Amino acid sequence: MYANLYARPAGVNVGSLAVAVAINAGVIGALMFSAPVIEAIKQRTSLRIENIPLDPPPPEPMPPQPPRVTKDSLAVPRERPMTSTSLTPDTSGEYVIPSLRLPPLPPLPPLPTGEMTRADPPAPPVIVDARVDPRYARQLQPEYPAGERRAEREGNVTVRVTIGRDGRVVGAECVTATSEDFCRATRQHAMAKWRFQPATRDGVATETVKEMTVRFQLMS
Repeated sequence: MYANLYARPAGVNVGSLAVAVAINAGVIGALMFSAPVIEAIKQRTSLRIENIPLDPPPPEPMPPQPPRVTKDSLAVPRERPMTSTSLTPDTSGEYVIPSLRLPPLPPLPPLPTGEMTRADPPAPPVIVDARVDPRYARQLQPEYPAGERRAEREGNVTVRVTIGRDGRVVGAECVTATSEDFCRATRQHAMAKWRFQPATRDGVATETVKEMTVRFQLMS
């Protein structure tokens, strides 16, 4: 049923087959010896890549730098009177800036009258010191103390009295006295008999303090 693959076909010439095999072997050998030629052809037909240098891109512009501050740049140029409109350096190399001469300003207009008033300082108060009431002048001398009279001693008393607004003495104290009897007699008499015209301040009676001296002297 199945054909025999290894069976020799009918009518095949063995000599022809040998010749065919020999031819194929020769072709294969020729190809083997021709391999270097093909390799050479491959080498000659290979691509050659070369790097062509391009021009570099232009550099980016640098940001502007701030001006450099030096000692010379901080120096204040000296002023000179204006002689020309151009700036010229002087002997030190500094440029002289001409000074401007401006015309004087016009005078200010006078102030309107009647709108401003002058505030004068208040006048000082008028003060009148207390003085002895002439109607009671004969009552100033106190009585001579009996003990000092018998001892024939004389003396002086300085008394400080407080005079009220009605002219009466409301307080008395001895500042200096020759003796205690002279001081007591003077204080008691001042409180009972002395009368004054009171001190005034701008015409208004006011309380004040006054010192008075009394002399005790024996009559010959």
